[in-house]
Amino acid sequence: MYENIIISKLGIVMKRLLISSAIICLSVVPISAQESDSSGKFSSIIKNIGEALNIGKEKEVAKSEANALAVDTVNSEINKLEDKILSTSNFTHFELSVGSDTMGLGINKSDTKTEAMTVYRLKETGNWFLFNQTSAVSFNNRTTINTGFGARNINDSKTIVTGYNLFYDYELDAKHDRVGAGFELLSSIFELRANAYQAMSKALTYNGNTETALDGYDVKLTANLPYFYSSNLYGKLSNSKDDSTYEIEYYEAGVNAEILPNLTLSVAAQHKENSANTEAVASLNYSIPLGGANKAGKAIQDGDWSTKFEPIKEKLHRPVERENRIMKKVTSVVTSSGSSTIKITSSGY
Repeated sequence: MYENIIISKLGIVMKRLLISSAIICLSVVPISAQESDSSGKFSSIIKNIGEALNIGKEKEVAKSEANALAVDTVNSEINKLEDKILSTSNFTHFELSVGSDTMGLGINKSDTKTEAMTVYRLKETGNWFLFNQTSAVSFNNRTTINTGFGARNINDSKTIVTGYNLFYDYELDAKHDRVGAGFELLSSIFELRANAYQAMSKALTYNGNTETALDGYDVKLTANLPYFYSSNLYGKLSNSKDDSTYEIEYYEAGVNAEILPNLTLSVAAQHKENSANTEAVASLNYSIPLGGANKAGKAIQDGDWSTKFEPIKEKLHRPVERENRIMKKVTSVVTSSGSSTIKITSSGY
């Protein structure tokens, strides 16, 4: 009888010695590996198991802590693998934008515009960045895909970027297509962008109407502001016309503010030439700089104005700003009483 009691007591002592040894081993790991971030987790594990010894639940707690540690370890390794893939990838930027827009719609009408795009590095040297940009945009129940190639040059002091690009645009629904060319001049103080568009498709019939893709151009001037993580004021002129006499112009002025890292709020006013209405629009833009060289932490700007040109290498890897939707002239035929017909011409994306 006494032998059984002694053996039982000895078993309990050995179990506690085993757990205590495990605790000692766990406490050594983060120190020897010099993983200061992990030491807090190990300290918590040791504390929990130690407290469990006093209430006789060391086995259950040790098992639970081991499972939690295994999950944390797996998640940590997955995050490391993700960072490694992104840091070695040739994708330099991903961007998603969701907002309202009124351009090409009727008076007091707006629609949701959703756009996603990526920038892929083809070649990069000390001063040159060659890239492909691909995007898809959905607006007014139509989807347009775009792909293009660009070349950007940054001066030796990394303060001025000049860029050139060529694009092809294709609207999936009505099968309109177009080519475009653009120019960029970027700095920390101001940015100038100009794009020209040339329609490729002829007049097409879509939803019972005759549609003609329009040629055109746009010019955008941006003044950067020293607020938020980044911010700017801009003005933009857009012109579209056919190969005859039809022509329209839009004016847009707005402000962009990066209110959180990589999250930008845009608010603008849009006005169509010869229209009595000016419409307000807003959008949210979420962008992800990819690649190790582009993942530096962001800080809120100090609000101090400066006329000094600052380094802007990160702008090499950002998407080209252009109109990715195809502007069209739409001719509708309405039959009235007496079999007479009226042609109504409008424009839209």
